[in-house]
Amino acid sequence: MTYDVPHPRDRAQSWASCDEDIRRYVGEALAATGLQPSGVYVHGSLAMGCFYRAKSDVDVLVVVPEALTPGERERTARVLAERSRTRPMLGDLEVSVLTERQAAAGRHEFEVHYSAYWTEKALNGEYAGPGTDPDLAAHVTVVRARGVAISGPAPTEVFAEVPREEYLAAIEADLDDVDLTEEPYYGVLNACRVLMVRESGVVVSKEEGGEWGIAHLPEEHRPVVEQALQCYRSARVVSADERGTDGHGWDVEALAAFRRYLQPAVVDGDASGLGAGPGAGLADR
Repeated sequence: MTYDVPHPRDRAQSWASCDEDIRRYVGEALAATGLQPSGVYVHGSLAMGCFYRAKSDVDVLVVVPEALTPGERERTARVLAERSRTRPMLGDLEVSVLTERQAAAGRHEFEVHYSAYWTEKALNGEYAGPGTDPDLAAHVTVVRARGVAISGPAPTEVFAEVPREEYLAAIEADLDDVDLTEEPYYGVLNACRVLMVRESGVVVSKEEGGEWGIAHLPEEHRPVVEQALQCYRSARVVSADERGTDGHGWDVEALAAFRRYLQPAVVDGDASGLGAGPGAGLADR
């Protein structure tokens, strides 16, 4: 996939400064669903100023006044799937549609969910929704702390506050689901984000987590974090199949050592015990 932009291709972008074709694509795709939202909110990398169009998805929460009909849910997913064929970036839209009541209740319920995983299913008449999604704990936490309202009230007026333990559980589950050998740069950066959140309590991006990891992790793990950041920021165009690795090989042993280092955090949920050996903690490094 190629694109023509008048600035460095590896420029980090936010919603306020993103390329016009991305802004147009998001607006037109959502308008084509026929939904009449009371609010549309960007979260994730495009909200936090670390969207890289050669890699990143566009994360959006859409709030509607009332529950959708089955036909409206199916149409929403199908239209987003159809539009994905002409998207101007490698990453796809990731959209969750919630009612105002669902957003305010904080039970992580949704009317419809669309992401690249659901593209073919939506085109075949299958779609995600209605249902519950534990990942919404992370999405809502980010949108409340750092999200952008494209339309509608401020996010803190719409979405219920998420307990910290639910947010941590959501990002840790994401870490568990990733195979570092298949998605190394995503997995490494997300792991650093988990550790940073545990230590600081601040809502951060994967990029910020990676920068923190370089400054705080044991020296032997810093090269793999540096490589992950370079890949995340790279403007080199890769295929969808190559996206997880940035199209090149990784040091499998270094990834395995990094995973072993992380294991106490995943099992115990205690950042103070994440050292290379018993009793070694991040505060000591």
